[in-house]
Amino acid sequence: MDNFKKYTEANRLAWNEVMPHHQNANQSKWDDKFSVPGFSAITGKESDLLKSIGVHGKKIAHPCCNNGIELMSLKNMGADQCVGFDISDLAIKEAADRSRTVGISCQFEQTDVYEIPEHYHGMFDIVYISIGCFGWLPDLRRFIKKMAMLMNDSGTLFISEQHPFAEMLSSDDNKDADPLKIIEPYFKKEPYEENDGIDYLGKTTYKSQTQYWFVWTLSDIIMSILESDMKIVHFTEHKEDISAIHRRNQDADIDIPLSYIMISEKS
Repeated sequence: MDNFKKYTEANRLAWNEVMPHHQNANQSKWDDKFSVPGFSAITGKESDLLKSIGVHGKKIAHPCCNNGIELMSLKNMGADQCVGFDISDLAIKEAADRSRTVGISCQFEQTDVYEIPEHYHGMFDIVYISIGCFGWLPDLRRFIKKMAMLMNDSGTLFISEQHPFAEMLSSDDNKDADPLKIIEPYFKKEPYEENDGIDYLGKTTYKSQTQYWFVWTLSDIIMSILESDMKIVHFTEHKEDISAIHRRNQDADIDIPLSYIMISEKS
């Protein structure tokens, strides 16, 4: 197994391992919320921008869709065909089960996002990327090029993600650390290799499968988009934590960038 596949397969196993913990913490909550007609887990600035570019009647792909709540929200906002892709077998099962249970018509497919089948190429009006996607990817440029392949000629790439600046600060589980002290490098070439579990929802601790987390700079992200023959039409940085692991940094209340939204179109 080459290094590339080593990383994605390890992360698949790690996510399959943590999903029962996440489901124990949140599954019934999302089942209840999506039982209400029209419910959306997408709110605030992100919702406003999605409405401004137009979701109604659009075909939308969501790579790294996890349990499907954002994709089902987009469907409830009026999207047409919605397809979610995720490497975790258990995340896709949860998403598909909920979609059927609450009657929201979305398609969910288990796959490494680098291996999304070619019959999806050129299909989508919007490729939507939500919080917590980029860090699991061993090759950002290759991923963005794949996303461009999924888009039709007038397609839009919509990214709502954790700001790279947040990667330099302590996460919420490090309660003894100063939430405003830089403790990690911005330019990090090798991934973090961890075995401490990733249950940021239920907060359970366990010795986990090895997982790999990759840090990408803003220039990595921007250049990946430009090299995929897209142009950036919107970029805003925000002080709100959307990751569920940097709330202490947000609550320090000195207006540091913790998230961003970037919208790109084919050139």
